[in-house]
Amino acid sequence: MNITSRHLIETVMLLGFGLASAALAKPPNIILILTDDQGWNNTEMPMIPSRADTRSDFYLTPNFKRLADAGMTFSQAYAPHPVCSPSRHAIQFGMTPAKLKKTSNRAVNYPEPFPAQAIPQVLKSIDPTYRAAHFGKWHMYHHPAELGYDASDGRTGNHTARQLTTDQTKHFPHDDPKRSVSLTDNAVQFIRHQAHTGAPFYLQVSHYAIHLSAEAKPATLARHKARTPGKIHTAYWYAAMIDDLDQAVGRILDVLDELQLTDNTYVFLTSDNGGTARQYPHFNKPLRAGKGSYYEGGLRVPFFAAGPGIEPGSYSSVPVVGYDLLSTFADFAGSAEKQPKRIEGGSVKPVLLNGGRGVVRRPRVGLHFYRPLDSVLIRDGHKLRRTHRTGEIELYDLAEDLSETTNLVAAKTRLAKRMQAGLEDWIKEIDATTPSPLDRRLRRNPRAGNRRQP
Repeated sequence: MNITSRHLIETVMLLGFGLASAALAKPPNIILILTDDQGWNNTEMPMIPSRADTRSDFYLTPNFKRLADAGMTFSQAYAPHPVCSPSRHAIQFGMTPAKLKKTSNRAVNYPEPFPAQAIPQVLKSIDPTYRAAHFGKWHMYHHPAELGYDASDGRTGNHTARQLTTDQTKHFPHDDPKRSVSLTDNAVQFIRHQAHTGAPFYLQVSHYAIHLSAEAKPATLARHKARTPGKIHTAYWYAAMIDDLDQAVGRILDVLDELQLTDNTYVFLTSDNGGTARQYPHFNKPLRAGKGSYYEGGLRVPFFAAGPGIEPGSYSSVPVVGYDLLSTFADFAGSAEKQPKRIEGGSVKPVLLNGGRGVVRRPRVGLHFYRPLDSVLIRDGHKLRRTHRTGEIELYDLAEDLSETTNLVAAKTRLAKRMQAGLEDWIKEIDATTPSPLDRRLRRNPRAGNRRQP
């Protein structure tokens, strides 16, 4: 055998071993940390690196920063909806709340059992060795076990977090505020168990914080009460809640480091909607309005991702939304194709592994939002909002007018018309205006909606 032939055989063998190793490579672990009512500017890192006003001037979040420093911060990330339950449904199923017929927190808006796969079911269809767990606030119609979760806290809601009062002006010290300690205990135990068994896992940690009322550890409250308030953020009790939340995030990162799982684990962190602004009108400044609103303060949220192949300390201005997560997780698990056909999100993986550059490819271009009150399309740097009752149209250039102060409809009439037509096409395509089957049933039998939502 000559040297050339020997080298050829050796090369083929090495390629074969490499392909076999790649085929046998363990699928990545995926962790989603979902916070509650956390505003876009509620961390110590600027959401836009060139703008100091896009970070908090009072809240301390060293573990959020630790995650951001290890991975990528998305400057233009959105919750699927400005209130919690619709967002949580959209994240699980990879569809807009409008397509799911779930556009409010009211139980009467829940559909009949929905024929769609949730995140754990999709991951297990790609690799049946995946194990899944959900700890913390659920706030959804189906029990987690029905959607493929092997471990969970059950059908939990705001009440589970021991919220003691509706008086938002009071604050309460606890050793386990918002259950951030106990739900993180469960999450850490799950991670340790999966590390021991060697099974890949999906873990969703859904915090009750920083939903009001105000609860924090006594020592945390005392520490922030002694600090000098900022100009935008001044509430020491709110800073304390975020501090307790940040400590819980740090515990997840610590156990990944301890068990040497970081090289095969992707960690995502985002919020279910924007920060509350009802009691504090300037709470989300420079964003307009807050939770419950389709303006940026209600929809734009923090979004961080870290893991193998993601450039540390990087930023991306590519628009992403919570209903992209299912596609993204499926893509990382090894199959961008093995996903439900009706999803509306796209995979963020190509952007994450390309230094924050590129596009997220969805069935329809742009980000779409609909509820009976109003609807929104965000596309190519512009945002169109339509108020259904009056027919009023608003158009904003988000790159130049982050605070949504200047309506450009008169100045950019053609663009406004094109975007409005695109928004209306989407509304018709998904039949957004038709009530869910349960809504129709309630008209005939009001008692049909008595099943309580958590």
